[in-house]
Amino acid sequence: MNPVLGALEQLLALSEAMLTAARNSDWESLADHEAQRRALAETLPADLSSSLTPSTLTPARAIIESCRQCDAGVRELVTRRQAELRVVLRSPPMDGDMAPASVRAALPVAHRRAGG
Repeated sequence: MNPVLGALEQLLALSEAMLTAARNSDWESLADHEAQRRALAETLPADLSSSLTPSTLTPARAIIESCRQCDAGVRELVTRRQAELRVVLRSPPMDGDMAPASVRAALPVAHRRAGG
């Protein structure tokens, strides 16, 4: 097997693992797989097509397209999670008394009196 085609197949396996991790909200695994994929991608030649034979160009293109589809799925799930977190981070606490004393002390007086 062509070594570049083999590396592309490994990229696809990592892309699929990233998509699975994102679907499972396993953000640590997603980050780990992404780091592995980035390291592998950095080993690929800058001009991929010159490293492939005519018989491996079509499979390589299919693998790259599959990677792009996985990336789109990951991007959608990460974007959705980021939006959820933005909402959570902007939400006022339900009860200001539940915040740690250091946080309550940093709140403006009017905010503390309002209960949150």
